[in-house]
Amino acid sequence: MRITPRITPQNRQSVKRKEDEDKNKQTAQAEGESGSTNLAQSKGLQYVQDLQDGKNPKQQHVANNSYAYKPQINNSRINNAQSGAVKGNTTAQPASASSETQEVKKTGLISPKINIAQVIGDFKNTAHAIGTPEDIFEDVNMYLTLVEKQTKKDNANVKTVQSNLRNAAGLLDQYISATLNKESKVVENWVEAIFLQQVDYKYNTDDINEAFLVQMPDDNKKAEETPQVANSETSVKPQEPEKPKMDAVLKNLFAQARNVHKKGNDDLAISTYQKAIERSKEVNDVDAHSKISFEIGKIYDSKDDLNLALENYNTAATIATDDNVKVKAHYAMAQIYDDVNQFKPAIEHYMAAISFAGETDNFKAQIKSLTKIGDIFADKYDKEAFNVYEDAKVVADESKDLKNKGFVSSTIATAYDKFNKPTEALKYYSDAVKNYKDAGVDEKVAVNYKKAGQLMIDYNKGEKGKILLKKAIEFAKKTQNEKLIKELNAELAA
Repeated sequence: MRITPRITPQNRQSVKRKEDEDKNKQTAQAEGESGSTNLAQSKGLQYVQDLQDGKNPKQQHVANNSYAYKPQINNSRINNAQSGAVKGNTTAQPASASSETQEVKKTGLISPKINIAQVIGDFKNTAHAIGTPEDIFEDVNMYLTLVEKQTKKDNANVKTVQSNLRNAAGLLDQYISATLNKESKVVENWVEAIFLQQVDYKYNTDDINEAFLVQMPDDNKKAEETPQVANSETSVKPQEPEKPKMDAVLKNLFAQARNVHKKGNDDLAISTYQKAIERSKEVNDVDAHSKISFEIGKIYDSKDDLNLALENYNTAATIATDDNVKVKAHYAMAQIYDDVNQFKPAIEHYMAAISFAGETDNFKAQIKSLTKIGDIFADKYDKEAFNVYEDAKVVADESKDLKNKGFVSSTIATAYDKFNKPTEALKYYSDAVKNYKDAGVDEKVAVNYKKAGQLMIDYNKGEKGKILLKKAIEFAKKTQNEKLIKELNAELAA
């Protein structure tokens, strides 16, 4: 775990200096963004590049998001509007649902409706069009595959879909930024422009809105073939082999290894797990192989042999058929990179954990990963932390779990304290206390009262701080946590 120094009122000036530096950096960046990008070859992305050059993407919004709208372009023809979105709009008069399609064809209006299948296809075309390297495309495609799987469900989780599309867009923009040697958000802005339209999140490759087709260069045959493959509903999908039950020998080896590990014999546990892996290969049990690799990774992790831990976690994440195993493996790798201050791979693995957790509605894993990413930004005094924390708060609210809500509120409060925002910090500590009280988690109530009390004392509100510390002691006594009670009494005496 990373331990950061507590910020007191006497040394908070560094935060103010950081905020001033951020403002200057943002101003310089805004001036630099006025240039054009040669990588944005598709007309859809060119539209978004125009937005980066000064136009407001919010102009794309359509009132009630249910009417057709007419672009301000020559001849008002759909064929001239295939730029991924429309430059400027005028809301048309409401049309009935049954006559909307006829009205669009008759008047040349452009419907704001777009199916998620088309968005995925256009995204892949875009990635090919800008010459995305294979390794980056594989990562992008991982997120797009998760989107496709989610939107083929009866009730797609829209937040998960949008999160995965944003992740994929971020990877492409990183590649564009590195290639141009300047920051670019062209793909991210294109995705956000799409979200302003009426997106149908039920996957349907037959539902194509020609107005939103992304045009590729004529010589890019590979990109042009992508939507044809996506539209092939008649192709026979290969049947997935049934997962074999764990055979008796494999099950016995797995149990032996776990028991040996519990007794503290790590070397024997690893050698037994290796035998189990060999057996899993013999019986073609990939699921068992991935779980065993994860267990081996945990042992090496506990021994601080990080290279072998990462190697086994990566094997587990790569071959696993169970999304829960993928979540745990990516989260474990993220923590290793986080602890050694390798923030880029840490964030990438946290994001992968979030994506796979979304597949199984694992709210807790999504929240933990999001707050970890927020902490990384907060430790660098980057205000982006609060955007990530807000995402975590949305997931916590969706989970309807009071402990999740309390955890997120407490984390946000600590971040506001770091940023010298005591009023906001106290508000979120109060939210944390309320949620943990309602959840009946007395120890967490005590801890958050303690943090709030310390904050009041730091800001020369000693009497109010002592009142909060006394409340913390009251709840700590309910848990019989002697260590916490001792710490609180020491705080109160000081």
